[in-house]
Amino acid sequence: MLKKYVLGSLLVVTSMVSKATDLPKSLTTSPNEVSDKNNSKLTDDLQRFARKLIGIRYLWSGKTLKGFDCSGLVNYVFAKFGMKLSHRSIDLFKLGYQTTPEEAQPGDLIFFKINANRKDEVSHVGIVLESDKNGLKFIHSACKTGVSISYLKEKYYASRFAGIRRVIDSLTDSK
Repeated sequence: MLKKYVLGSLLVVTSMVSKATDLPKSLTTSPNEVSDKNNSKLTDDLQRFARKLIGIRYLWSGKTLKGFDCSGLVNYVFAKFGMKLSHRSIDLFKLGYQTTPEEAQPGDLIFFKINANRKDEVSHVGIVLESDKNGLKFIHSACKTGVSISYLKEKYYASRFAGIRRVIDSLTDSK
């Protein structure tokens, strides 16, 4: 007798299995668990790749290994993993959904209002790496330091913090 099981978007038809619990673990994993595992590997790879770029100089509108501005760095890193993004931090701030520093995960985008001429507008973006004993750590390309790692708790960044957006979920869902 044929039995049908719907697992997420996967339809499994079998005559050998008497119940869903007899299916292999890989088929009984919820779609969210699969997505979380895939995103975990993706974010590990993404941040490992981003760290290799530390020390590359800042270049206004830069988006190559010759130099990066903040959104150019984000674009370059995400493009390496097949995700195309806007080159404007204000546009990136509209992607995904908002999360908090306490719930931030590697690969989330972190935003700041840095530009004194546009005080109410997001003008700087970085990629969350991790949260450790020193707080939330992110990688970005800054005018003075180029591609470098900073902490949200640093006075300069804490006073200009605008928010964190989780974008990987929405970018990988569309694939």
